[in-house]
Amino acid sequence: MRRLLFHHCWLVVLALALDASGQTLAGRETNPGPALVTCGAKPPLASHTVRSDVLVSPDGKRRAYAEVEATALYPERPAGYSGPLCVNHSRLFVADQAQDFKLVFLQEATDMENGNSLRLVDWSSDSRRLLVELADWHYEQPGISRNILIYDTRYTTFQQPELIPALAKAYAHDCSFNIRVAGFNPAGKIVLEADPLSPEEEEVQGISSCARKKSWFEMDRSTEILVSIPEPPKLEHNARIEPAPGK
Repeated sequence: MRRLLFHHCWLVVLALALDASGQTLAGRETNPGPALVTCGAKPPLASHTVRSDVLVSPDGKRRAYAEVEATALYPERPAGYSGPLCVNHSRLFVADQAQDFKLVFLQEATDMENGNSLRLVDWSSDSRRLLVELADWHYEQPGISRNILIYDTRYTTFQQPELIPALAKAYAHDCSFNIRVAGFNPAGKIVLEADPLSPEEEEVQGISSCARKKSWFEMDRSTEILVSIPEPPKLEHNARIEPAPGK
């Protein structure tokens, strides 16, 4: 089991993640794909556990799903209390061949970032690597960061490319974007969608936006070098989606 911590902030409006039907299964909600999971936008806050659908590798031998638990410590802020009202724990489960699902990654709440969430993006075409987007934030503060997380099933190891240094190298100065992990292109490179920072984000971060328009990048996993591309890239969708366990 791995535990990784990240410390970057980006402005975001936190939204509760629900599946299309809004159905609840034994206190757990299912979601076929993206989202942030919170205790709600305003009091009274409530605990939620959201489970993604299962992403099946192209060869059919591996399956993965994510579960994000947002725990409301109080429905609203008590008098004299200055701590967090909601904390998150995100888990990644992977099953190999006919084996049961096993917990391979846990992101816990910290004093710096008490909110987090996982979004499964895709399997690589050779079924070896799982591409995941990890989001971190601090409740009641303006900010969220999204990072690449790659799980290598052969060695059961994780790779987390550093996006901020990669952007600084690509633009020859310190700058930033609102990043979204889009998927793999046909060549197997990781595709990133990047939106410019708002003026408020630049003020909060103390860093300028790398560009004033939407941009796209490709990253070679082996070198972790970002290359800007002029137009929206073609994505290759390798994984098959199955309903979440128990759905």
